[in-house]
Amino acid sequence: MDTMTLLTKVNNDLALQFPAKHITITLDDIERVYFRNVLGIQADAKTSKGLGAGYLTGILYLAPASLSGINVCPKSSAGCRAACLFSAGRGRFYSTNRARIVKTLAYHFDTPRFISTIKKSIKSLLVKAKNKGLTPVVRLNGTSDILWERNSDIIQEFSGVQFYDYTKIVKRLNFSIPANYHLTVSLSESNEVDARFALTKGYNVAVVFRDARYPDSFLGASVVNGDSTDLRFLDVQGSGQGVIVALKAKGKAKRDDSGFVRDIDAAKLAA
Repeated sequence: MDTMTLLTKVNNDLALQFPAKHITITLDDIERVYFRNVLGIQADAKTSKGLGAGYLTGILYLAPASLSGINVCPKSSAGCRAACLFSAGRGRFYSTNRARIVKTLAYHFDTPRFISTIKKSIKSLLVKAKNKGLTPVVRLNGTSDILWERNSDIIQEFSGVQFYDYTKIVKRLNFSIPANYHLTVSLSESNEVDARFALTKGYNVAVVFRDARYPDSFLGASVVNGDSTDLRFLDVQGSGQGVIVALKAKGKAKRDDSGFVRDIDAAKLAA
């Protein structure tokens, strides 16, 4: 799909979703992205909890799945898309939807420039963290699942900075991952085989439960509470395998009936 056709489609989709609010996205809007800070800092309640542990998180939020016309979540499931955290917090609002779509288009239209913009934003984060006496950490896939470790040199260039992400692309675990990049696999309603494989490889698996009454074990692994912080690289590891990181359903996920969100009774049966 060429640039203008894609832009027209995105604008039509947004106009249908937000008929009274939509402001047409133009090429000028996309051009301005390359001169801005694209990382959110203390952008949501979850990452802000890291402040108490001495960390300042910079997070990149794009438009998930194919919402922008560009699929940045190649392994997303129907349940995952319906329950996506894009619908929680600020993601409910038109202005947030539009801004994230614009960033995603900027990433797609000129990837090298967008990567340079990310690097400038990380440098800005490092300065802010130093001034506040905090440790900077970066999450590049706030609402996407891009193989940054293979599609860019961002993580490698900032080798002294801790990066972390959630992923459903389990094949990533078969390749060399930078030492400063921590991955947690996300369970959906359709990738249990991948999740079990990840656990045997020593990777933790994030599971969304209906409420905070988490089971003691799930998929044969012990369960830890992942809601107190988003700093997944601090999670404990199991003995010889990963652990389950339990998360409480938020936003549209509270109404999920696809199997993406696990209920406590089903969790006990699967333990």
